[in-house]
Order: sequence, then C-alpha cells, then structure tokens
Amino acid sequence: MQSPSSTTPRPKENAEVQFFYEGRAITAQRGQSVAAALYAAGIRNLAPVSETQGRGVFCGMGVCNECLVTINHVASQRSCMTLVEHNMLVSAQAVRPAIGTPDATTTNMIAEITTPPTNIPSDDTDILVVGAGPAGLAVAAMAAGAGAQVIVVDDRSAPGGQFFKQPSSVAAQQHYRRDSQISDGAKLIAQAHNAGARIHEKTVVWGAERQSDGRLKVGLYGPNGAFYLFPRALVIATGAYERPDPIPGWTLPGVMTTGAAQTFLRSYGAAPGKRILIAGNGPLNLQVAMELRKIGAEVVAVLEAAASPWQKPAKLLPLFKSDPQLALRGVRQVSALKLGGVPILWGSRVTRIRANDTGAVQTVEVATPAGPKVFYADTVLLGGGFTSSNELSRLLGCGHTVMQGQLVAQRDHAGKTTQDDIYSIGEAAQFGGAHVALAQGKLTGATIAQKLDFAANRVGLADKLARYQAFQRVLWALYNVDETSVNDLPGDTEICRCEKVTLQTLRLLANTACDDVATLKRLSRAGMGRCQGRYCSHNVRAIADAHHIDPDLALTPPAGADKRPINEKTGFLAPQMPLRPVPLAALAREKPEWGGHKRSHLPETVPLEGAGPLPVSQTETLVIGAGIAGISTALFLARAGREVVVIDKAYPNSLASGGNAGSLHAQLLSFDHGARAEGGGAPAQQTLPLQRDSIQLWADLQNDLGADFEMKITGGIMVAESERDMRFLAAKTRAERSMGMDCRVIGADELFALEPALSRKFMGAAYCPQEGKINPLVATQCVLDAARAAGANVFDRAEVTRIEKDGGGFAITTSRGRIRAKNIVNAAGAYASRIGNMLGLEVPVFGAPLQMVVTEAVAPLIGCLVAHADRHLTLKQASNGNFIIGGGWTAGLDPVHHHPRPLIDSLEGNLWVAQHVVPALRKLHIIRSWAAMNINIDGAPILGEHPDQPGFFNAVTSNGYTLGPLVGQITAALVSGQRQSRGLEPFSISRFSKGQP
Repeated sequence: MQSPSSTTPRPKENAEVQFFYEGRAITAQRGQSVAAALYAAGIRNLAPVSETQGRGVFCGMGVCNECLVTINHVASQRSCMTLVEHNMLVSAQAVRPAIGTPDATTTNMIAEITTPPTNIPSDDTDILVVGAGPAGLAVAAMAAGAGAQVIVVDDRSAPGGQFFKQPSSVAAQQHYRRDSQISDGAKLIAQAHNAGARIHEKTVVWGAERQSDGRLKVGLYGPNGAFYLFPRALVIATGAYERPDPIPGWTLPGVMTTGAAQTFLRSYGAAPGKRILIAGNGPLNLQVAMELRKIGAEVVAVLEAAASPWQKPAKLLPLFKSDPQLALRGVRQVSALKLGGVPILWGSRVTRIRANDTGAVQTVEVATPAGPKVFYADTVLLGGGFTSSNELSRLLGCGHTVMQGQLVAQRDHAGKTTQDDIYSIGEAAQFGGAHVALAQGKLTGATIAQKLDFAANRVGLADKLARYQAFQRVLWALYNVDETSVNDLPGDTEICRCEKVTLQTLRLLANTACDDVATLKRLSRAGMGRCQGRYCSHNVRAIADAHHIDPDLALTPPAGADKRPINEKTGFLAPQMPLRPVPLAALAREKPEWGGHKRSHLPETVPLEGAGPLPVSQTETLVIGAGIAGISTALFLARAGREVVVIDKAYPNSLASGGNAGSLHAQLLSFDHGARAEGGGAPAQQTLPLQRDSIQLWADLQNDLGADFEMKITGGIMVAESERDMRFLAAKTRAERSMGMDCRVIGADELFALEPALSRKFMGAAYCPQEGKINPLVATQCVLDAARAAGANVFDRAEVTRIEKDGGGFAITTSRGRIRAKNIVNAAGAYASRIGNMLGLEVPVFGAPLQMVVTEAVAPLIGCLVAHADRHLTLKQASNGNFIIGGGWTAGLDPVHHHPRPLIDSLEGNLWVAQHVVPALRKLHIIRSWAAMNINIDGAPILGEHPDQPGFFNAVTSNGYTLGPLVGQITAALVSGQRQSRGLEPFSISRFSKGQP
C-alpha cells in the first residue's frame, strides 16, 4: 500500500495531453480533471444527447456523483475527481447505461471495473486520519512527528483538501505561484510527509464497524483495490461540503457550487464559465469572485443573502477586534470588487435559473431589497450551506446533538467523541473554517500521541484554537441569515437531484400518505441515489414536518405549535455502507455457506417520541404490528364491517415489511429443502400453496385498488453448477410439484435462452414461472391507504408495554396510553414472541437481521428472480434498473438506532455470489445497502387463535411479504368466526413442542 506519486506536472513533462470525448479530439492541460478539461472545451452538458435533461459538474469534490462519464470503457467515473490522461477515451453516460444485452450472449463495450480479489489485505496502524485537509494534515504532522505510525487517506488526487488544494496544472501553478494559501498548504503537506506520515490519495472510506474484540475495522478502496485498516485511534477529518438551498433550475449544466469553481481555478487554472453570477451566503463567495476576475472571467454580480455588514456595526466591530488582519482582507475584497464594477447585492437571493433552447444557463432571476432583477449569465455559482461530512462518525455510533437543524458530533476540546478511540475534528464535526480546523488538528494530534505514549507538546494549542473559534463566531454572526423554507418554493423545484423528485411529488405524499422522513424517502425515492441524501434529506424532513398531520385529529398543527422533536435517532436518515459508491467486484470475496438464517437477540428500544395519547380507548380487534400482515388483516376486517385498530411501535411499513427486497417466492429457497432445512423442510413445503395463492391475491389487490405495485410475474430460476446441484434441484422440484406448484428442472440451453447474462458455468436450473417481484414500498402503502379508507384506524409510535386479561377481552398498555380490545391479532413480526410473553404465551418466533445491497441503475439485463442451488442468493433487477441483491446474509445492529445494519463480512460474501452468477455486475458500483429484522420460525407461518388464550390470534410468517395479504385475509376470517375451507393445522402454534420449533 504505497502512497501514490505526486500528480503535479514535472517541468520536463509535456504540459498538454490529447484525449477523446465522444470521438472528438480535445487538447487539455496535463493535471486537469476530465471535468475541467471538458468545460474548457465548451462541453458542460455531460448527459448523452438522447436525454432531455442535462447534467454537469455540481459539487466538484466527488460528493454528488452528477458528473459521471465513461472513461476507457469503465462506467460511472467521476469526471471532477479523475485527471485527464493522454489518449484517454471519454464518453457521455446514460442515466441507465447498457452493460450487456439481455437477448444475446455478447456484451457491449462497457468493461469490468475490477476483478474480485482472492484476498483483501489489511494492516494495523496507530492512527488513521480520514481526510487530508488542514485538520487531517495537522494531526498527521504532529502525531507522526512524535513517533506515532500515521496513515492519512483522502479521495482526492492530491492532499490539501478544499482549503489547501494544490495546483496540478501548469496554468494553475503559474497563476497562483505567489498565493500564500497554497504555499502554506504545501508547507503543511511537506511537514506531514517529512514526519513520516503515509498519505494515500485517491482512496475512499466506504465503511467501518466495531469488531467483537473492540477493534475498529475501516474499509477502504484505492488505486490498488480494497483494503482494511485497524487503527488504535481514528481521526475523522472529512471536512464539509456545500449544500445550497434548492431553487428552480439549480440542476442545469453550468450551475455549480462556489467551492467547485474554486477547485477549477486553484487546481486546474481554469474558470468554469465566461459570465458568472455568484450567490449564497458567506465570505468564500467574495474570495472566489476576486479570483475569477484575476483569471479573466466576468463576474456579473455577487448576491449575498445576509444584510450588508455596514448596517450592523455592533456585529462588525467585534470582528475587527477578534482578528483585524482577516477582517481587513474581507473589506479589501469588497472594495476591489466594487471598484471593478461588480455589483454586490446584500440581502439578495436567486429565485430561478432559466435555460436557453440548448439547455444551457441563460438568465438568472433574483430577489433583492429593491425588487426583482434579471441577470444574463452562462454560469451560476451557489455558495454556502456548509454541512459537516459526518457520515463516518454516525455510522460508528458516535454521539451527535442537533444544532440549528444539523447533527454536530459530541466531543471534547481535543475532538474526542463519545467513543474513546474516535476523534471528529474540524468541519467534519462542526463547520468552523480552515483556521479552526488547522488549530484543532494540531491539538488533536498532540493529544492522541500522548495518549499512545508518544512525547508531544500541547502547550498553547488550546488557547490558539479558542481564538480562532471566537473569530468564527463573530464572523458568522455577521453573515447570519434567517432560515428559508423549502416549502415556499414552486412545486416544480427538484428537491432530490439524484432521483429527480420534485417538491410537488413530496408535498402530495406528505399530505396524503406519510409525514415522517423515512417513509417519505421510501415512497418517493428521495435520498436513494448515489449521494445517499446528502443534498436532499434535510429538505425531505422539512417537507414532512410542514405537512405533518396529526393522525389522531386529522388536523394540521396550528401556527406556532411545537415541531416534532428531532435528535440523532429521529428526523435523520441513518448512514449505511457504502458511504460512497464502490465497485461491486472490489469487495466480492467468497465466504463459507451455512444453512438457513442466523438468529439474533432482539434489540431493546426506547419508544419513539412526539405522539400524543391514543384517541381511542377501546376497539373490537386490536392488531399489533403495521407491517403487511397486520395492515392486510385490518383491510379485510374493515371491509367486513368490523371495528379494527392497528398500532405499531414505529411507523407503518417501517420495519421488516419496509425493509423487504420485494421477492415474490413461489418455490422453496435452497436452504428450505434438504439437509439444511429447518424441521426437515416439511413446514416450508406445506406453505407453498399459500405462497402461490398469496401471489394471486397480490395481483387481485393491485387490480381492485387500481394501483401500480410495480408487480411483475417474471418467473424464477435457481441455478445449478454441479451434478450434485442438479440432483438437489430434481428432488426439490418433485417436492414442489407434489404441493401443486409449477416447478421443473431446465437444462443449460433453456436457462441461457431465458437469461443470457448468467455465467456460462451453470449446468441448468430449477424454473418456476409463478415467481415474480413487487415494490414493497409502494404496495404496502396502497394497502394501508385502502385499510384506512375502509374504516381501519392506524396509529404509529404506540409501543405495547403490557397486556392483561380484562373480562372477556384484553387491556393493552402502550407508550401512548391504554386501550381495551375483545380480540388481539399478534402481527408483530420478529417481536411477536415479546407480545406473547406479556400473556404468558410462548410464541416461537425469532429475529434474523438480514441485509440487502443495491447497485447503480442500468438498462434491463436480468428478467427473472435469480437464486442459487447451493449458496445464499436472491437477485432481481428493479423496474428503475437497480439490482437488489440479498439471500439471507446476516446483518448486525446499528449502535445508535438499534436497527439492523449490514455487516462487512456479509457484504463481501453476498457480492461474491452475485457476481459469480451474473458476471456483468463486475461493471457496476454498489450505491447503498440496508438491513431489516426478518422473522425466523420453522419455515411455516403461525396462524390462528391460540388454544390457551381465546381471542388472541397469531399472524406471523417468515416469508412475510409474499404471504402478507393472504395471512391478513385468513386472519380476518378467523377473527370474524368464518370457517376455513383450507386446512390450517400445519400452521397452528400447536405444532410446536415446549414452545420450540
């Protein structure tokens, strides 16, 4: 793991290179990024001409993933982070690129990103610093200088970070040869190198977890592939990113952040446009305006959201007292811009950006204290809204508090978090500027060195840090602006840039279907793209809060009413691995197989806050659990005219049902038959007719409700790669046919005719034409809406804490008060055993946290639901093009929310099987993962009234989503006293002996 060599051009190197974009030869400066070179050549729209909506560079630092292109036949490369090379082949990339042809055995020109490693190397170190900006470099220089072994990683092509970025092209070197900011950064980089710190460039941290022995394991991916580090101390110095407020037109090519423009200038010596308008909040906008003018660009205006500082002398004077030199620099910048004829409009904002006929930026509409104005520009820079890159500290469970709507890491003056070996410093913890980050880095480096028994001097470091922090407080008091509301924007404003979700769409869902951020994300897909919600999640939360409807009163809270409480457990989307997109094949490592699911202890949870007392005190039937089984039960009871209330400890469809991958299973999974099957496989086998009938019921509901569940009966295949596998499948399909299922073994020719993209190593497969897929995020919501429309009452955040017999019924105590019911339906999924225990009943249901992985979206490649005869795998391609990969791989528990969370070992194993079956997946990145608490019984559901407790009905199944509507239909009929023509004895709780399967 050698540190990459410097990317700064050497004097003898040719300062120019030639590369090709869509077949066109382009001359660029060596050391430029692909994005900068394309912009210099007048190419701003990086989308193919076939796509109506353009896209270009936005963040300029690899966060937004909007500048993706195909480079040397490798897809999804960030043009802003990749340096141009001689004869490089660059092409525009479709939103869903074709990585293979589904009707032929040949593949197109998209190449594999990498090949699966036989082993992923790992190493120990004293200190791992994530981020090579001012804070991270200062830690490295101080700690390595004291004798500690320090590794610094950063995903940029050179150290320095956003503030100390170094010129990588000859033009930038010449233009900034006397720049003190760059020279100070070069000195700090040299100090870190000379102290012995190892700096790994072009290296991304994609995940981390705490091992069972207490050690930290950090997953990285760099030029030489994936590797792991086990540090004694982890320093998170990942900095911040600009998160401008959304406005109509902010997704147009030619609109970028101010920081992105500064990277164009300082690293590559190029302006991002000719006529440039800068808007936002903060002093960086003034500095970039000055630099643009020096390089020859025309700055048509600078819009600052804050009021003029000259109108606030009481706030201006402390700034000069705190640091006269820095304050005077700002005054000089304002004066120079005004003398140069650049309008500086204080208290002003951009309201809309409009494009010309070619899709390029043309006009900018602004609101000023003097009234609306229009400017003509080809480039708009949006600055401000700095947001800490704190995903890593949150993933590892470090404590955070909410300050001004953002999560801020809890830490001491040296940056130590609530975990003794993790430090969060600089802007990764809380935005505070480069000087604060630099001072804190020195203090943190010395502190950790001393803690690890190395000699280091901390004298005066804390005082210096305090002075810089004081300056930042008075500076941002001067630049303070009132918070704007996303809800005041026009409905056509795109809120989620990745998934193209508009405010109008989110408003509609928040008004009619949900009002919590997690459900709004699931229903709209906002926050599910490559950036993982970094640019939209706070706005999605604001929309949910603004449209919050009290489900008990059906009223919107009056003006001035208290907002729902938010903290690190509520109101924020939990980060998941990978923290940044990473090549699927890079993490694919073969792991041993096992049988069935691995059971887990259920986590103890604290009831969610923010809900008032239940508005009802009694009901005929109380359903506990608002997953698909419980909601379906409520639907059929309400349609039958029965009174029914559903309560859930969280939100409807937020646990196992909402975390389901959406497979509709009509054949046995490989571990549900044969020697590895629980109960010898008989319980799962007897359930097959239920699965078949439930899939039909899903189709009937979709038709009846006039909804689109994104349901498709595609057929399912289970591939075999040995004679032993083929014999296993022959026996399995015989068992399935004996239960009335349409399953048979097919040979290789028929298999590859069905799915040409499968690996040619397979000899055949089991084929079941009855299988398919569904979107559980949409389908459950439709069933929920139908249940409510039929008269069912559904209440969230009502966790059951006690159940007592009460005459001929039950008294149920919840976190929202007591309710009495004649009947109870236990549809609590993995938590059903806890509900039974409250009445002294053993319900043998166990939790099995499972994980799923999602790739970037591509053109259609796989049609069937795919499984493997001897390995844990389910694989399908969703309607939007993403591959969803699962198959029973074990997850862990999130250290903060106590929700299931993917594990590194399981990610490796699951991805290996997936690419082993579909080799084209090696061309893709994984962009997110998630986990849910699945249900483990004995392969069959538990249905019906408990023989020892009349009025208490179980509706629990380990194949929950497929069976959900039928379980609800059956349970509703049993509660209503209707006789069943279907034999339910195999699914009675009476089949268990001593409460154990």
